[in-house]
Amino acid sequence: MKLWNIIAIVIASLLSPQVLANIHLTTPSQLKLQVVNGETAKSENPLVLKNGKNQIAFRYENRYRSAGEDVFFASDIVLLTFEGNDDNYVITLPKLRTKTTQEAFNDNPAITLQDSNGKAVEFEQGKLMKDGIQFSRDLVAETKVYNQTPQPASLNQPKSIMSMTGSQSEADVAGKMLDYWYSKADEKTRAEFKARINK
Repeated sequence: MKLWNIIAIVIASLLSPQVLANIHLTTPSQLKLQVVNGETAKSENPLVLKNGKNQIAFRYENRYRSAGEDVFFASDIVLLTFEGNDDNYVITLPKLRTKTTQEAFNDNPAITLQDSNGKAVEFEQGKLMKDGIQFSRDLVAETKVYNQTPQPASLNQPKSIMSMTGSQSEADVAGKMLDYWYSKADEKTRAEFKARINK
């Protein structure tokens, strides 16, 4: 009997930190998770996340009928970063039943994040954008690249930008940022960039 009690205590001590030290994030059915903390998302709801800073990438997808026709909407990829601790969080998305509201969401996604007390939780949001035909995308890789930039909802900043001191002029900062983005661009984008400068 004593041995069983010891085993039960050991199991409980191993499990209890995992049960208590987690965030549970509930999402609506229209929110289709793509990436969670740099990894391909699994289909679970609520989503169990570690305490501290977390980042999710998702798409708003919705199918509905309008004027007797089936309409399918898929938004741009939205990035959302927030910090939490031992609580249940809920994301709420607006209903998008018209082209106008869908375009407005893509321009500036209206997202609500609340804790278990219904209190608004601060978060940052950004978007993973890619030009051209998008049959398949490596969103995990895109997220990693995005997180090396100073854009909203990014987890990190590039060293070249982080090392900028207050003594540098705005022109110096702008120059370094332009160099950074130019180095990340493909040949077509670089050509467009040069054409704009030469105008």
